[in-house]
Amino acid sequence: MRLIKTILRKIKRFLVAILGSKIDELYWCFRHISDKEWTKGYISDETIQHPHRKFLIEKISKYYPFDTVLEIGCASGPNLYILAKKFPEGKIYGIDISKRAIEEGKKYFGKGKIKNVFLHAGGIKILKDFQDKSADIVFTDAVLIYFDKHKIEIAIKEILRVARKAVIFFELHHDLKDSIYKDNWIHNYKLLLSRFVPEKNIKAMKIPSNLWGGNWEKYGYIIEVIL
Repeated sequence: MRLIKTILRKIKRFLVAILGSKIDELYWCFRHISDKEWTKGYISDETIQHPHRKFLIEKISKYYPFDTVLEIGCASGPNLYILAKKFPEGKIYGIDISKRAIEEGKKYFGKGKIKNVFLHAGGIKILKDFQDKSADIVFTDAVLIYFDKHKIEIAIKEILRVARKAVIFFELHHDLKDSIYKDNWIHNYKLLLSRFVPEKNIKAMKIPSNLWGGNWEKYGYIIEVIL
């Protein structure tokens, strides 16, 4: 099994070098073909209770009061579930490239009679449907790790356009000049964001090492932008 994973990882690295983010887009769009139950796993009790979510939600919560929150790459909505419960008066939006994940999320929130969560299927381009400054808080949770060095700047520009109050990234960050790929994309968010907002408005904080393993232990950061 370990040998197979190693071979698949090498194949993916080769394809990423040629096709960039397109590989991960295809993977998340069609993952249900090889794993029919994965969308349910993204809205399970275990997933909702993952320790990094409490840390992330606390960062978002400090910007309250707010009316609207938008998550880019929400999967089936575990973060949105926590936010909807904590802020029942707010409008909680989520977009994800996987139609299956969005469908699963809609079913979950429908069964729970949670009416302040609104899910939409689509990639980063769907942000064109959101007006300028239409969401108080825009955040991501381990989704920009799938955006290559060419696509990441486009995504950041659109996210900043839509956000009114703050942007929060829970992502892999480093202080090198160029983006690097270590099975996920690691970007210098302070450098990327400083092209659009003053440096004094950008805060990067290393996440506690016990929140997540792997690359997250070394490169995991909360990036906050006050607008």
